[in-house]
Amino acid sequence: MPLILDLTETARTTFHSGIQRVCRQTLAELTATGASTVPLVYDSSTANWHRPNPAERALLSTSAAERSRPPQDKPSSLSVFRKLFARDEAKLDWATLRGSPLLVPEISPTSFRAYPELRARLGGVAGAIFYDAVLLRLPQYSDADTNAWFCDYLRSLAQFDGIAAISESSRTDLLEFWGSLGVSDPPPVISISLAADPPPLRSAPPDRTASEPLVLCVSSIEGRKNHLALLEAAEILWNKGSRFRLVLAGRHSPRFAHHVTQRAAELSAAGRSLDVPGAVTDSHLWELYAACRFTVYPSIFEGFGLPVAESLQHHRPCICGPGGALAEVASGGGCIMVSEPTAPHLAEAMSKLLQDDVLLARLTSEAAHRRFPTWAEYGRQILAWMGTLRRRPH
Repeated sequence: MPLILDLTETARTTFHSGIQRVCRQTLAELTATGASTVPLVYDSSTANWHRPNPAERALLSTSAAERSRPPQDKPSSLSVFRKLFARDEAKLDWATLRGSPLLVPEISPTSFRAYPELRARLGGVAGAIFYDAVLLRLPQYSDADTNAWFCDYLRSLAQFDGIAAISESSRTDLLEFWGSLGVSDPPPVISISLAADPPPLRSAPPDRTASEPLVLCVSSIEGRKNHLALLEAAEILWNKGSRFRLVLAGRHSPRFAHHVTQRAAELSAAGRSLDVPGAVTDSHLWELYAACRFTVYPSIFEGFGLPVAESLQHHRPCICGPGGALAEVASGGGCIMVSEPTAPHLAEAMSKLLQDDVLLARLTSEAAHRRFPTWAEYGRQILAWMGTLRRRPH
């Protein structure tokens, strides 16, 4: 039986960070194992599932990861897409898919309410990847409607046959949420750590003689990522005479990014060495990692923290806080974990890594000895886990 994957959101965006990276890499690695996979996309206007059309298939490919251009908006009129969908919808033979397992590797406000019908059509086991409870922990960074559907989504996960959380922290949060709802017989929840492939070419040690070392932050620019605290920390150090260039690489959230870009523009106008390039291609990102002295990830709370793992894979130390699963990722070495990611704490840690070559060398060595699962290993773990699931009575 083929493995069915709901990839509704990933198939319609050029974003390539966080959940989208997990979805594309998981699909690619599952396919590479020889497993039969059938990605599906949900059309809420017609309440139909369909195979991805050519444009959507291209967006599901990791080879199309040169996504530095701004994300394309979802079509304002789905009538054009329906013509493309029709041919593939006609080929979707539900009888041949009967008994197939379902894997949901993303969070889709569009399709999660259609899962009961999809599961009834398929009749096989159903598993989902759970990322984090950030919207519950930090509701101030979202709106009421988003928080409401997210709670409904978490309730819907209790009807699955198994959940693979991306960290122990996320696993605990999900079980606690179900407990608060009085869910008496939740599905089994395990933790399968996310992956971070080594870079194509191993980064050379940072140039410790550079007059203006590069400090890198890789993160989508949104409220909980805490970029304003990082900019304040940088300003503290610049005012004290520290010389470094700060680069904030990552896509811009429409709701929060303008606060950061406005402050960054003010600092740049004042002569500070600062660059906010937005979303960058993978190849550009690897170049930034190779050029930087260390990275800073000021996020308040994470379900995992891929940029921390990727920094360590590039043998670059990372400064981060302990929120959510960040402590799990950072505790193995190569990081300075501040007690909380406030501007003074970040500035203190950054100052140490800018001035202390011995400390930098030690953390760089620790980073070089860290090992994370590859995406190929992650795909095999997910496939093996799906094979252990058994249908639960509903």
